[in-house]
Amino acid sequence: MERVTARARGRCLLGACLAWALAGVPATAQGTREPADTRRLKVRSLQIQGVSGLDVGQITGVLATRETGGLLPFIGKDRYFSARLLQSDLYRIVAFLSDQGWPKARVTAVDVDRDADKGHVDVTVHVDQGPPVIIDKVETYGFDVLDAADQEAIERRISLEAGRRRVQGDVRNTRNATLAVLQERGYAYASVNVLEGDGTMPGHVALYVIAEPGPKAVFGRITVRGNDRVSDGRVKSLLSMKEGQEFRISRVVDSQRRLYNREIFQFVSVNAEPGTTPGAPVPVDIVLTPAKPRRLSFMPGYGSEEKARITTTLRHLNFFGGARTAQATLRWSSLDRGFRANIEEPSLFRRGISMSVGGSYWYANEPAYELTTKGGRLTFAKQRERSDPVRRKQSLTALSVTFVNEYEDYTVAEAALTDPGFYDDLIALGLNPNTGQGQGQLLALAVDLQRNTTPNLIDARSGYLLQAHVEQAGRWMPGDFNYVEYTAEARKYHSFGGIVLAGRARAGTIDAPGLLAANVPFFKRYFLGGSSSLRGWGRFEISPLTVAGNPIGGHSMFESSGEIRVPTFGQFAIVGFVDAGNVWYDSFDFNLDDLRVAVGPGLRYVTPIGPVRVDFGYQITRVDGLLVSGEPEPRRWRIHFSIGQAF
Repeated sequence: MERVTARARGRCLLGACLAWALAGVPATAQGTREPADTRRLKVRSLQIQGVSGLDVGQITGVLATRETGGLLPFIGKDRYFSARLLQSDLYRIVAFLSDQGWPKARVTAVDVDRDADKGHVDVTVHVDQGPPVIIDKVETYGFDVLDAADQEAIERRISLEAGRRRVQGDVRNTRNATLAVLQERGYAYASVNVLEGDGTMPGHVALYVIAEPGPKAVFGRITVRGNDRVSDGRVKSLLSMKEGQEFRISRVVDSQRRLYNREIFQFVSVNAEPGTTPGAPVPVDIVLTPAKPRRLSFMPGYGSEEKARITTTLRHLNFFGGARTAQATLRWSSLDRGFRANIEEPSLFRRGISMSVGGSYWYANEPAYELTTKGGRLTFAKQRERSDPVRRKQSLTALSVTFVNEYEDYTVAEAALTDPGFYDDLIALGLNPNTGQGQGQLLALAVDLQRNTTPNLIDARSGYLLQAHVEQAGRWMPGDFNYVEYTAEARKYHSFGGIVLAGRARAGTIDAPGLLAANVPFFKRYFLGGSSSLRGWGRFEISPLTVAGNPIGGHSMFESSGEIRVPTFGQFAIVGFVDAGNVWYDSFDFNLDDLRVAVGPGLRYVTPIGPVRVDFGYQITRVDGLLVSGEPEPRRWRIHFSIGQAF
């Protein structure tokens, strides 16, 4: 083994230092060409000495010279020594340290230990960091055009702090973040600079964040290019900005997201670049590249309730032009199977009201009944998105009205049919007491209202969700059923650190004139229990029981859940939960002193499509006399496996 070392006096040329250090290193290692042989040297180790107050891994992560990876000889990538790359890396080390607050940093020595016989080289770089630059104070000027709450937001976005090192990345982040606040409040022509002044002593600085807001501006002319298959008017109707509207940078970002989400464009660029005249309307330039309109997907899955499942979806993203979406879905699982087709008009009359019309032939095999549905639905929906990145708030409010016209054919479960105590109930429900079968035309009007402030409802960590549903069948509408259903749900999520606290409450009731059971189809009754309900029980096991012990459903229900989600290692997290709820037979009959309670732990593994979860639920309060599949159920626990959080 041969060791060569170069040591620098003062701030010598790094290339000269390295050339001295490489004396005697094989020509291939120094970057000149030589016939291919076995003399190439692998980098066995790379060390940087003399660095403090900083993770050395941050430095080696930006270098071209890397160690040969892998704990075993056949695992990892071989990295070979190059004098040319090492020379560039020495400059990178000095630049990185300067950017991190050590402007006088220098490389003082480079040690290259080579072992040609074993084919490897060890590189050690010695660094003198010098003194850091310390921030004495940070002051802001020019932000007084903002209100008090926004000025507080400015202070929160300043990542520079007195007493800490002056890091250039923090300077850039401060400038960009404070400029974004001004642009969000209409100051499209604003500029922000971070100036540096003398501190209280050598090596200390004072920083001044100075804004020049300029006048407020509005969005100017919107130009659309590349939309060969969609009209300019339709593209503009999908934006969250309009000509003459006050400028907000978030509207530019949101408009680009909206166009991408339609999936009819392969490339979307929404650019709002202020001109040279301060205060002039800001022109918006939209460049689009169409994508293939047809999409076919196969999505297999598995859950403890539905077992194996597969969903096949065919979509046309520009059906007859105008960014309309046509979708056909074919699904099979042990719980449900069937075919659905739907066409969506994204912006009816350019008013931001979407319309969807669809039909289905669907079969559901629930523990309490079997149901076949044939028919269609027509839905009108209006969404309002509000985003305030300055105060880190966002919300989506949606209102929809749905007309339902479906023919329902249903049969109660065999276990309930053979229950002698259920005979009179079958007659009251309008079912054949011998076959347990019923059918009828369901004509209903449903209204749904939802407000959501969670960034990601599949794996929510903050915000809340409120939703209400009212559905009326009969009265002034023809049909075989006559009822009004009311349901409401609230969810709240709060995180501190990586821990998430989540809570949910849901209630519902069905009111039928004269409390006649035949006015309410059996499948509309409430049942609780399962992977997303009271997890100590199986699906549909919580409900009023017949004399023999079979669940028959009720007209009022309440359920609630609380969870704590704690990340552990990698993509894994553990969960503790409490579920409580019950179902009562009569309408508007909520007896909160009579709740079924379950507790238990859970495990989560985060994947790109949502967390995979396993929950173990244990019953604190049992359901005495419960029959499952016609047999007494002795267990007090259930195990559930699914994808996505329980709520």
